[in-house]
Amino acid sequence: MRKKELLVKYILGILSTKERQLLDLWMKESPNNALYLEKLKKRNYSERYQEYKRSHRNFSVRQSGWKHVLVQAACWTIPVLVAFSLYLGLRSDKEIQIEPGTSKAILYLDPTTKIELGNSKEFEWIRLNRLDMVAEKQGILDYHQTSSRQDIHQNNLLETPRGGEYRVILEDGTRIHLNSQSTLSYPVCFEADNRTVELTGEAYFEVAKDPKRPFMVKVNGVTVRQYGTKFSINARSPQNTMIVLEEGSIGMISPDEDVRMLNAGDVAVWDRVHSTISITAPESFEAYVAWHRSRFVFDDQSLGEIMENLSLWYDMNVQFEDEALSKNTFHR
Repeated sequence: MRKKELLVKYILGILSTKERQLLDLWMKESPNNALYLEKLKKRNYSERYQEYKRSHRNFSVRQSGWKHVLVQAACWTIPVLVAFSLYLGLRSDKEIQIEPGTSKAILYLDPTTKIELGNSKEFEWIRLNRLDMVAEKQGILDYHQTSSRQDIHQNNLLETPRGGEYRVILEDGTRIHLNSQSTLSYPVCFEADNRTVELTGEAYFEVAKDPKRPFMVKVNGVTVRQYGTKFSINARSPQNTMIVLEEGSIGMISPDEDVRMLNAGDVAVWDRVHSTISITAPESFEAYVAWHRSRFVFDDQSLGEIMENLSLWYDMNVQFEDEALSKNTFHR
């Protein structure tokens, strides 16, 4: 059994008697091994894991071969994935500090003018042109103050890096939460007959109601159209774009003008390669929108997919020593 696997099981407090004996033998091989184990104990991973189990009664550990599957009810959640990260990357005695993401983005006023945005607690004004400005405070960009000026013909682009997120309130009051490594292109003021934005990556939309002006999102070759609703779009894959509708109803318009309607609770996938739209109504879509509520929830996803999501938020690179591990899927 590998040293890494023994250490992960030790951290989780799930060593068998035989495995404990193997760990004891490894500790006796070198004084440095015993010192290293002491360093791990001081990080309190085991205590944090046990505390998490006590506070989440539905949380359990199941064994299947060597791997240990961590389940909360029907969905997958993250607090103990630190153990997996140790298993994947425990290569030396050096401690690597991985920081979580923060509110940060780059605002492009035009192709040559960009402004770095952070999470400042101070209220600041960003000048758009000679007369108009947009407000920025605590990770939120607010264009609502510009709604009285319909003659501003200017597009802005908001870009979030890995390890970043940002929120924007458009001039009509629509709120958009942009996830890591995503871009949103939008007009400072919308046209009189429509409200159109373009997205790459992932974002959550809370669209302000306006029966006279449909709100449209152009993403990955398809257009999402609605008048006032809440939904999430994930277009990270160049082939598949996923739309999850929480409230209201929306229409998906394919390039050949085929329109498919979604109702609250529907999940739609646009397959760009085959030009098809499939719609399902899962029992729960918490896993699709949990990021918007500052949570990680994974449901029926592979370890590779899980670590790919985590790498965006923690701005880290994950490499599997054994690629077969990345294919292991967490089932209900």
